[in-house]
Amino acid sequence: MSPGEPTLDRRRMEAEIAADNRFDAVVVGGGITGAGTFRDLALQGLRVLLVERDDFASGASGALTRIAHGGFRYLERGDVGLVRESVIERDLLVANAPHVIRPVRVVLPLRTRLGGLLAAPFRFLKLMPGRGMPGVVPMTIGVRLYDALAGRRRALARGGAAMGASARRLFPYLGQAFAGAIWTQEGRIHAPERIAVELVEDGVAAGSGSAALNYCRLAGADGCTLTLEDRLSGATFTVEARVVVNAGGAHADKVAALFGITGRMTGGVAGIHVVIDAPSIAASLRDDLLFFEDHHADPAKRRLCVLYRLAGNRLLLGTTEFACDDPDEATIRPADEDYLLKALDAALPGHGVTRTAITGRIVGVRPLIRSKTADLTSRSRSHAVIQHQPKGVALITIIGGKWTTFRRMAEDAADAVLAELGRARTLSTAHLAIGGGRDFRRADIIRDLVAGGLDAALAERLADTYGNRASRVAEWIRKEGGEPVSADGRLTRGEIAFFARAELAATAEDIVRRRSDQFFRSDDLETLTARVADELDRWS
Repeated sequence: MSPGEPTLDRRRMEAEIAADNRFDAVVVGGGITGAGTFRDLALQGLRVLLVERDDFASGASGALTRIAHGGFRYLERGDVGLVRESVIERDLLVANAPHVIRPVRVVLPLRTRLGGLLAAPFRFLKLMPGRGMPGVVPMTIGVRLYDALAGRRRALARGGAAMGASARRLFPYLGQAFAGAIWTQEGRIHAPERIAVELVEDGVAAGSGSAALNYCRLAGADGCTLTLEDRLSGATFTVEARVVVNAGGAHADKVAALFGITGRMTGGVAGIHVVIDAPSIAASLRDDLLFFEDHHADPAKRRLCVLYRLAGNRLLLGTTEFACDDPDEATIRPADEDYLLKALDAALPGHGVTRTAITGRIVGVRPLIRSKTADLTSRSRSHAVIQHQPKGVALITIIGGKWTTFRRMAEDAADAVLAELGRARTLSTAHLAIGGGRDFRRADIIRDLVAGGLDAALAERLADTYGNRASRVAEWIRKEGGEPVSADGRLTRGEIAFFARAELAATAEDIVRRRSDQFFRSDDLETLTARVADELDRWS
């Protein structure tokens, strides 16, 4: 027996598609941009179909640093427009998804006080090439400008700077080699994959007859007729689309090729993160997120790495960058791990973190706009909407951008679709809450769950994970059982049932890596994945 009729019921959506296969728009790609575009279009009253060949947010959208940020480092090269857009979208995202995004202090240690003071203005005005970490004084000016770009409706506290002993009192983990530090306030995304799923559910719930299918591949296109393959059953079927949105991310060129569009639009850049178990570092960092320079001998070629505590003694360490045009071939090389661990040891010496501390590895390919620039770090993070004219159907491609700006990217893609269909926008998503963030009042949610018989600790976890949807998950736990499946007790039988029946989870990996936080917490992922697979068999 299952509680209620879930919005994301695969059988029901498949039956509705079989009964009427005509859609105003089909969105190909269920990453964060595709999910956002799907929701935006459905909210405009269009009948939309979203198809994703794997699971939602299983590519680059689930391989990010998990921070909603304004791109402070882009200020040095004068990308004021991108930073302005990013800080605005960051603040909107923090406000719209308060259940899974919370403020975090981002600290950048600096080795000099005045370094780069004369060069910084010229780099900002794009009159001088090159990179190099400025000192505390010029970076403090940058922090002030960065905060000003957020405007009056800022959602986060302002940043600041400190030097010498003051900096070491604020940040005890800083060594004597650092002259000081600056900090900004950003948003830590505790569950980016869940945001994608909640966007999808919001779109289906819009009531326009829209549907979303993961594990559904675009196999071919003949004008407005699209052939789709259900990768779970092996069945193929066709749908009719007035407009197709190519949100394929790093696969966007392959999607476009199915419509006869040749040439390269994207220039993939792979990013690597590792999860490490490092108790001493976790204790010293506390809740700060640390940016630090790597160890490259040439200061002009140094990159920023990132480190912060995920949970307990687990930390996320990243990131490397290398060119990769095929995300299916992106792999983590031993050299990437060595680079990150060496950079960590240079920034925080004495902790002795080795490869044995690595508990998880994450790789994703960012679908940046194709560029001839050899320096991957300096490639633009702007986005582009490209309109093609293949025979028989309108095709719109959205590429580039940053995770933080997905809402704006989705809005631009949706506006292009509306223009193609001769429709006007009826609703803005700028101040529209996402999923469980709607009317999110944490204390009230916890109180109601406890009043309904839940343990206080479980009630808090559900509120912090699902927001105002916690009561729905609690109902599944009551009906299907609250017995823990994970060793830490943070994944229950009822939640697995909820993921399978109400959130389109089809594999154990979907649950361990994307619906829950177990990938970052479990001490034995192999055993846990097997246990989840056994539970999932009950719902297949």
